[in-house]
Amino acid sequence: MPNPAVSGATLSLSKLSSPNPDLITRRTLSVITRCLSVFAAALLIARCGGHSGPSGTGPTVAAIDPNHGPAGGGTAVHIVGDHFAAGAVVTIGGSMATDVVVESSTSITAKTGIRIPGASDVIVAVGGRTGALPGGFTYDVDSAPVITSVTARGTRPNEPKDFADLDEEVGVSAVVADPDTPAERLSFEWSAEAGTINGSGDSVTWRAPADASTPKSIVLTVKVSDPGSNSATGTVSVSLHNSRKEIGDLSRQFLLDFSDSRTNAAFVVRNFSKSPRCEMERDEEFNEVDANRSAYRITSSNIGPATVRIQFASLPCSYEPRDGDACAAVPSAWDSVCAPGATCTPGRTQGIDHVTAIYEQSQWKLCASYFQSTGIGPVQPRFIK
Repeated sequence: MPNPAVSGATLSLSKLSSPNPDLITRRTLSVITRCLSVFAAALLIARCGGHSGPSGTGPTVAAIDPNHGPAGGGTAVHIVGDHFAAGAVVTIGGSMATDVVVESSTSITAKTGIRIPGASDVIVAVGGRTGALPGGFTYDVDSAPVITSVTARGTRPNEPKDFADLDEEVGVSAVVADPDTPAERLSFEWSAEAGTINGSGDSVTWRAPADASTPKSIVLTVKVSDPGSNSATGTVSVSLHNSRKEIGDLSRQFLLDFSDSRTNAAFVVRNFSKSPRCEMERDEEFNEVDANRSAYRITSSNIGPATVRIQFASLPCSYEPRDGDACAAVPSAWDSVCAPGATCTPGRTQGIDHVTAIYEQSQWKLCASYFQSTGIGPVQPRFIK
């Protein structure tokens, strides 16, 4: 006969061991949910660069050499510390350093950026971690550039500086000193009152205007700036000329004045240089014009166009061995009679007048005159040398 207790027990076990789909589903979902939560957390940590173990060691900054430099930047520095790695970013006072080279885990070289003067923190960042040297570098107050000279000079042999003819291209250069800033970090801004500037840096070229009233002075300006806020301005005044025309006009005017017997000797030689270089020839010319006025009256004249050669070398002109920076040859002819009460040889004087010119004090001046007869017979006595 069955034992009720045993049967009950058997029944209970049978019920407990009977499959229950709802119970199994709830348990399975709970386990899956917990697993997914763990996986998501691990994935989030991985995506954010974290890790489940202890945190890594960030960089440290021990020293920087030199520990000061100009606020304009560009100072080459050596940073020592530990745990440096490729891709390290260096800032000094918040200004990004350039040319960063990680030499090893303990050494970095770089160049400072631009910042206002004062003490600044040196910070090295590697992989999101940073190390700092508080107040490790001091930006010094920058000195302004100093322009010691600005010069313009053409390419013709012996051409004087700060001189140009119309449409001539001349070289222009600035000499600049700046104890804080390397030359390659200075910027140059050139301008001209007329003409065209070409090029950049401390040496450029300037093309003079092709058409202008001459002689005149044209100012060229250069502004030199360092990477900070300092700058300096320099200028050069170029004396612009139409040399052939100016010398030709001076030579012809001298001979036209000579052709008018009413003009005195001082007026005729007014465009001759009074410098020691030409003093003797000027005095001789004065005396000869004065002698002509005493003996002759010029009744007619023909002064032709001047042929001018520029040489800038103080070389002899073609007819007489008188050194000059330029030479003019002017065809000339005069008819004359004797002055009242004077004894002379009236008639025609014809030939080429060779005029020597020099360049001084930014202008062309006459220096000497020699007449070469091309007519029949000798030059009339006391008429012209």
